[in-house]
Amino acid sequence: MDPVDPELIELQKAIYRSKVQRAREMSFEEKFFLGGRLFDAGMAVMRAGIRTDFPEYSDEQVEAEVDRRLAIARKLDEGDLYRDVGEVDE
Repeated sequence: MDPVDPELIELQKAIYRSKVQRAREMSFEEKFFLGGRLFDAGMAVMRAGIRTDFPEYSDEQVEAEVDRRLAIARKLDEGDLYRDVGEVDE
């Protein structure tokens, strides 16, 4: 595997810092509404992944698999497997 160009790494870091700075400057309302767009984008990625894994699935089967995966996520959340532990010192 070829080593990654240090200039590329610095560019990636600069892009990341820029995104973080823009997020910090957003109002609560902007962040709130962007949350919905982020969820929709995540759902599109999930559907694309399902279609890649199961190319024979119909649209209805893809949606059934999406529903199944979301149900699993809800069960994990409701099962208190993941809970707020407060602030973590870094």
